[in-house]
Amino acid sequence: MKKLIALIVISATFVSAFAGCGSAASQAENKANQTSKKTINDILAESQAKNTTVAPKVDYPKLDYSAEVDLTNLNSNMVYSTVYSMVNSPGEYKGKTVKAQGTFDVFTDPKSGKLFYACVIADATACCSQGLEFVWKGDHSYPDDYPKVGEPITVGGVFGTYEDNGQTYCRLSDAELAVSA
Repeated sequence: MKKLIALIVISATFVSAFAGCGSAASQAENKANQTSKKTINDILAESQAKNTTVAPKVDYPKLDYSAEVDLTNLNSNMVYSTVYSMVNSPGEYKGKTVKAQGTFDVFTDPKSGKLFYACVIADATACCSQGLEFVWKGDHSYPDDYPKVGEPITVGGVFGTYEDNGQTYCRLSDAELAVSA
């Protein structure tokens, strides 16, 4: 019985000793990681570099429009954040002139059939978007005078809000629009 217990203890010792060692490849990797002295910032930067999706460059049309809030000069993260802020805190932007770039889209109210036009602005990874509704200054007819859905546009107008069916919405009024040629 003592021999059996001794044999079990010795076997357990060998198993635990070899289980912790791993393969020669993992031992080499562990040694390399220990000697590389990488910081967490280095590791995060490498991970982000591997996982970064670069959005294609879009040539937006030029619009000669001076604006108090010019979103055309900001990087895509700041544009998305600012539009989010405009939609969630409209009082801070009400009455200010705004200039933005994005893609054209049109939405139909299923109950009334009314059309709404928007400049859709995506974030840096193009996974999320915010729409900025606009009312084009002048007499225009959809679809004849408007750009195609998804076409790059630049729009500028006066930021404001309006009520519809008990909901508050934001839009650019008296808007000017530039479409890619």
